[in-house]
Amino acid sequence: MRFSKQLAAALFALSTFSAVADDRGLYLGGGVTRVETDEHSLSDDDNSYKAYVGYRLNPYLALEGAWVDLGRFDGERGDFEGHSVQAAVHLGVPVGDRLRLFASGGVHAWDADADIVGDSNDMDLTYGLGIELDVFRNLGVRLEQEVLKVGDIELDQTSASAYLLF
Repeated sequence: MRFSKQLAAALFALSTFSAVADDRGLYLGGGVTRVETDEHSLSDDDNSYKAYVGYRLNPYLALEGAWVDLGRFDGERGDFEGHSVQAAVHLGVPVGDRLRLFASGGVHAWDADADIVGDSNDMDLTYGLGIELDVFRNLGVRLEQEVLKVGDIELDQTSASAYLLF
């Protein structure tokens, strides 16, 4: 491991930020997602990505905005490819000092290149469940499951991401 000392030093430096000692503040994150649909005329899954920014008001409440690639699906009646901008509220329950379970709910404005969803853009609801683990004081990982309504279809999105607290 040629870069193990540099990686260890970088992780140590990231863990020494003291701005989140009280579990409040700005965070940035991103990761990979798996998007699935039960629409029979489309292929059933695709990999994509998600980037988000949020603010934890306290351990129980956070406000978050995200940009999500909805993936690409091939279908009998046409293809689907889309993007989404989301605004959501996260209601969390801390489990110990570093683990947090949360539920999210909000809206997302989507834009899709597809005949199968009807309109090419609109605003719909999104909701989900997730778990976060603060690995260090300001660095964490998240696993979440969300449902996004896109016109006439529903997309199930499973995300694995990392975030940085400021």
